[in-house]
Amino acid sequence: MLNIAIIEDDPVLRKALSNHFANSTQVECVLLVETVEKFVKFHRDFMEIDLILLDVMLFKQSSIPSIPLIQQRAPHAEIVMYTIVDDSETIFQALCNGATGYLLKDPDFNQLEAQIISNLSGEGALLNPSVAKKIINYFTPRSQKVNRTEQESGLNEKEAIVVKLLRDGSSYQEIAQYLGVTLNGVRYHVKNVYRKLQIKSKGELWKRVR
Repeated sequence: MLNIAIIEDDPVLRKALSNHFANSTQVECVLLVETVEKFVKFHRDFMEIDLILLDVMLFKQSSIPSIPLIQQRAPHAEIVMYTIVDDSETIFQALCNGATGYLLKDPDFNQLEAQIISNLSGEGALLNPSVAKKIINYFTPRSQKVNRTEQESGLNEKEAIVVKLLRDGSSYQEIAQYLGVTLNGVRYHVKNVYRKLQIKSKGELWKRVR
């Protein structure tokens, strides 16, 4: 069983999330509060929290500056922003302050649960495709997306984007959604990347593109 905590100020959404995870056989919500202060107050080490869903705006105040405080209480937990706020500056600030994922709120709680399970199984970062795209556009102008290693290896633009998304922890499904291709299309691009970089594994890829 995976243990999560939820910090959400909307009582209706908080109750809906609580009801959903109460019926889950794989994810348990062990702490449900409306403020970071209450999280700090009620958190206990025996809860062994794996992941925290954190709303960006709590009672009209940004929770982003409180991320380091949450990390102090739960240093091994993933901190995933769960919000309707999707501007590039907020995303950038959250990730720079220690958030490990950024999801836009969606009424499909089954999908949310599946994403949490996938993330905690090591299959990719918790980033909506649109958020991943904003991150790439924020850090690198389109004209500069291919770095020196990729230029020297002859990667085309899509292959370079695949490398960047893999490096940032995106899953094949997220990459497929971002590029607008099938999973087989992603595998085709990855195969070409391996061939052009003359590598055979993700481990070798990380060494080449750091």
